[in-house]
Amino acid sequence: MALFFPFPTGKIEVRLDENRHLHIEISDYLYKATLYEVPLLAIVSEIKNQSSGNIASMGDILCKLSEKAELSNKHQLFFSEFGTRRRFSFDVQDQVIGHLRQTARYCIGTSNCHFAMKYGMKPMGTHPHEWFMFHGAQFGYKHANYMALENWVNVYDGDLGIALSDTYTSAIFLSNLSRKQAKLFDGVRCDSGDEFRFIDRLTARYKELGIDSTTKTIVFSNALDFDKALDIQEYCRGKIRCSFGIGTNLTNDTGFKPSNIVMKLSQCKMNLNQEWRECVKLSDDIGKHIGSPEEVRACLYDLRLE
Repeated sequence: MALFFPFPTGKIEVRLDENRHLHIEISDYLYKATLYEVPLLAIVSEIKNQSSGNIASMGDILCKLSEKAELSNKHQLFFSEFGTRRRFSFDVQDQVIGHLRQTARYCIGTSNCHFAMKYGMKPMGTHPHEWFMFHGAQFGYKHANYMALENWVNVYDGDLGIALSDTYTSAIFLSNLSRKQAKLFDGVRCDSGDEFRFIDRLTARYKELGIDSTTKTIVFSNALDFDKALDIQEYCRGKIRCSFGIGTNLTNDTGFKPSNIVMKLSQCKMNLNQEWRECVKLSDDIGKHIGSPEEVRACLYDLRLE
């Protein structure tokens, strides 16, 4: 049975600016708006390849994919397929996941619910940056991480227990992480910055809180390939468990440069009577902060990062 989700009219604005840069804006309730990003950007990526005349060679893709699966099998490298947003096309992702299902013993799931259903795989994912960005805008940047995790637990009651660490830099996240939260959450996702430094800082924080870090997991998801994932896994050995969300390297390893595309929360309000409030995302990667320059500076000042 095929399931189709029709985007409601009036919620999406698509335009080109004077430099012919594409802008897509969504206005909806947050629990709905956050679900638009992945399918919309997957469409953008595929249309770009079609309009550029790019043609993927499935023979080359599957040949390289077999080498990646073999590396994962040999080293017991656990990973999930996270490649919908920047995939070359729907058909390429379909064939990639089908091949992984047959050959990669340590592929533990996919973030694409359609393909998870089609291939009998586990749907995988973590909470989005938007969740923390909303809390920062509503309750202040100093309290955003703590309140976002508390409210996540109130909703999911211990399920979906990988905490996203870098919405306001991982240093701020770790300084806010309480003993209760550190014990309750299964682990943390590293989505920007130096992975090896993050391992050291997170395991040190667990030790400081009296928690055995070898019972916890880091999910790495920042522009990974399998060689880099293997290096990270070796560094984690004996310190903490690890798993990897690998996206573009699986679904767009075609020889064509993938699109650097993302959607994030820009404004929010709690109800119709409240004024709009700007949203900010900081990053452990230099130059990747999101938000107006004025609000980013205010956030950095509030968190004493400058």
